[in-house]
Amino acid sequence: MGFASHIAGTISVSFCLLAATPAIAQDAIQVPLFDGVLVLRGEVGLQDYVPDPEGTIATFWRPVLFGTSERPIGGRMDCRLGGVRQEDSDELFDVRARYEENRSRRLNAGLLDEDDPLYEGNDEIARLEVTGRANDPHRHYVLTYLAMRAPPYLYDIRLNCEFKHLNDPGDVDYAAIMHQFVDIAVPLAAPPSTNFQPNG
Repeated sequence: MGFASHIAGTISVSFCLLAATPAIAQDAIQVPLFDGVLVLRGEVGLQDYVPDPEGTIATFWRPVLFGTSERPIGGRMDCRLGGVRQEDSDELFDVRARYEENRSRRLNAGLLDEDDPLYEGNDEIARLEVTGRANDPHRHYVLTYLAMRAPPYLYDIRLNCEFKHLNDPGDVDYAAIMHQFVDIAVPLAAPPSTNFQPNG
């Protein structure tokens, strides 16, 4: 399934694996985000929210997620979203190049990407997502670069969600956990026409 779906006249830049519906959106926390909304579903708590027409910051979390054996499978999820509105440019829209520019710095900081980045986009929306791990404390993360064009502006959004553990819970799809609870809906003209595929 592609990462965009129609919601009440908007496009859902889907951080969730299942297409969101208007009913789901009504049951969720909806936080204004530029011309759209940040949608938080389930037991997700908004900790901090600083709205501004030029730049927005939001932090939110959800409790430890347990499996059928009462063993924590995801750890507490802590997320930070930062977004700014800037003049539109090809350089800012190229999320793959920006990820590569920051890769060595992140590696030096102990952030180890475990998989190839996933990318999807068209002329209006570009998204790159990568999952990885780090220590001190032991944690996994899902990092998302999102660029949305609304000429003459470009909305540049970065989202990082971390899952902290005392012990490694094993093989867990952290991106799927994040997608279950977090979504962004924006008023754009058309969804991306490509499938979500590995970068490069």
